[in-house]
Amino acid sequence: MMGFDLTNTGLKMILDPSVPETIAEHFPKIIHPFLEKNDTSIEHVDHLIFHPGGKKIVQTVEELFGKLGKNIDDTRETLRLYGNMSSATVLYVLERFMSKQINKGEQGMILSFGPGFSAQRVLLEW
Repeated sequence: MMGFDLTNTGLKMILDPSVPETIAEHFPKIIHPFLEKNDTSIEHVDHLIFHPGGKKIVQTVEELFGKLGKNIDDTRETLRLYGNMSSATVLYVLERFMSKQINKGEQGMILSFGPGFSAQRVLLEW
Protein backbone atom coordinates (compact mmCIF):
# COMPACT_ATOMS: atom_id res chain seq x y z
CA MET A 1 0.00 0.00 0.00
CA MET A 2 2.95 2.31 0.65
CA GLY A 3 6.47 2.26 -0.58
CA PHE A 4 9.23 4.03 -2.48
CA ASP A 5 10.52 3.88 -6.01
CA LEU A 6 14.21 4.67 -6.46
CA THR A 7 14.60 7.18 -9.31
CA ASN A 8 17.57 9.10 -10.74
CA THR A 9 16.50 12.13 -8.68
CA GLY A 10 15.90 10.31 -5.39
CA LEU A 11 13.10 8.41 -3.72
CA LYS A 12 9.56 8.77 -5.05
CA MET A 13 6.76 7.87 -2.65
CA ILE A 14 4.12 5.46 -3.92
CA LEU A 15 0.69 5.33 -2.27
CA ASP A 16 -2.12 2.98 -3.21
CA PRO A 17 -5.33 4.96 -3.87
CA SER A 18 -7.13 2.91 -1.19
CA VAL A 19 -4.87 4.20 1.64
CA PRO A 20 -7.41 6.75 3.01
CA GLU A 21 -10.17 4.11 3.19
CA THR A 22 -7.79 1.62 4.80
CA ILE A 23 -6.79 4.19 7.43
CA ALA A 24 -10.44 4.94 8.18
CA GLU A 25 -11.19 1.22 8.48
CA HIS A 26 -8.28 0.50 10.83
CA PHE A 27 -8.35 3.65 12.98
CA PRO A 28 -10.46 2.20 15.77
CA LYS A 29 -8.11 -0.80 16.12
CA ILE A 30 -5.02 1.44 16.06
CA ILE A 31 -6.20 4.24 18.35
CA HIS A 32 -8.66 3.04 20.96
CA PRO A 33 -6.78 0.01 22.42
CA PHE A 34 -3.57 2.09 22.55
CA LEU A 35 -5.28 4.90 24.45
CA GLU A 36 -7.13 2.48 26.77
CA LYS A 37 -3.82 0.77 27.59
CA ASN A 38 -2.57 4.20 28.69
CA ASP A 39 -5.69 4.93 30.79
CA THR A 40 -7.12 7.58 28.48
CA SER A 41 -9.45 7.95 25.49
CA ILE A 42 -9.69 10.01 22.33
CA GLU A 43 -12.07 12.37 24.12
CA HIS A 44 -9.27 13.26 26.58
CA VAL A 45 -6.64 13.85 23.89
CA ASP A 46 -6.40 17.60 23.42
CA HIS A 47 -3.95 17.74 20.51
CA LEU A 48 -3.65 15.58 17.41
CA ILE A 49 -0.14 15.60 16.01
CA PHE A 50 -0.86 13.68 12.85
CA HIS A 51 1.35 12.72 9.91
CA PRO A 52 0.17 14.66 6.84
CA GLY A 53 0.18 11.74 4.42
CA GLY A 54 -1.57 13.61 1.64
CA LYS A 55 -4.69 15.67 1.04
CA LYS A 56 -7.09 12.69 1.01
CA ILE A 57 -5.56 11.23 4.19
CA VAL A 58 -5.84 14.61 5.96
CA GLN A 59 -9.50 14.81 4.87
CA THR A 60 -10.10 11.29 6.18
CA VAL A 61 -8.59 12.14 9.57
CA GLU A 62 -10.61 15.34 9.73
CA GLU A 63 -13.81 13.37 9.06
CA LEU A 64 -12.90 10.87 11.79
CA PHE A 65 -11.97 13.42 14.45
CA GLY A 66 -13.64 16.67 13.41
CA LYS A 67 -16.96 15.63 14.95
CA LEU A 68 -15.10 15.22 18.26
CA GLY A 69 -13.90 18.82 18.04
CA LYS A 70 -10.30 17.80 17.30
CA ASN A 71 -8.26 20.29 15.30
CA ILE A 72 -5.70 19.20 12.71
CA ASP A 73 -4.82 22.64 11.33
CA ASP A 74 -1.12 22.12 12.08
CA THR A 75 -1.15 18.89 10.09
CA ARG A 76 -2.86 20.62 7.17
CA GLU A 77 -0.40 23.53 7.27
CA THR A 78 2.60 21.19 7.41
CA LEU A 79 1.29 19.37 4.34
CA ARG A 80 0.89 22.70 2.53
CA LEU A 81 4.41 23.87 3.45
CA TYR A 82 6.42 20.65 3.03
CA GLY A 83 4.29 17.96 1.42
CA ASN A 84 4.37 14.35 2.56
CA MET A 85 7.86 13.12 3.42
CA SER A 86 6.68 9.77 4.80
CA SER A 87 6.12 9.14 8.50
CA ALA A 88 8.95 11.49 9.54
CA THR A 89 6.79 14.44 8.39
CA VAL A 90 4.98 14.15 11.72
CA LEU A 91 8.09 15.65 13.36
CA TYR A 92 7.43 18.89 11.47
CA VAL A 93 3.92 18.92 12.94
CA LEU A 94 5.36 18.22 16.40
CA GLU A 95 7.76 21.16 15.97
CA ARG A 96 4.77 23.49 15.56
CA PHE A 97 3.32 22.19 18.85
CA MET A 98 6.62 22.62 20.67
CA SER A 99 6.43 26.37 20.08
CA LYS A 100 2.88 26.69 21.51
CA GLN A 101 1.83 27.49 25.04
CA ILE A 102 0.09 24.29 26.09
CA ASN A 103 -1.32 23.85 29.56
CA LYS A 104 0.22 21.36 31.96
CA GLY A 105 -1.70 18.09 31.97
CA GLU A 106 -3.01 18.38 28.41
CA GLN A 107 -2.54 15.31 26.24
CA GLY A 108 -1.36 14.98 22.68
CA MET A 109 -1.19 11.98 20.42
CA ILE A 110 1.40 11.61 17.69
CA LEU A 111 0.30 9.29 14.90
CA SER A 112 2.12 8.50 11.68
CA PHE A 113 2.07 5.87 8.97
CA GLY A 114 5.08 4.56 7.09
CA PRO A 115 6.14 2.06 4.44
CA GLY A 116 4.61 -1.36 4.73
CA PHE A 117 1.61 0.41 6.23
CA SER A 118 3.12 0.51 9.69
CA ALA A 119 1.66 2.83 12.32
CA GLN A 120 3.60 4.68 14.99
CA ARG A 121 1.79 6.10 18.03
CA VAL A 122 3.08 8.22 20.88
CA LEU A 123 1.03 9.64 23.74
CA LEU A 124 2.29 12.94 25.18
CA GLU A 125 1.36 14.80 28.32
CA TRP A 126 2.50 18.35 28.98
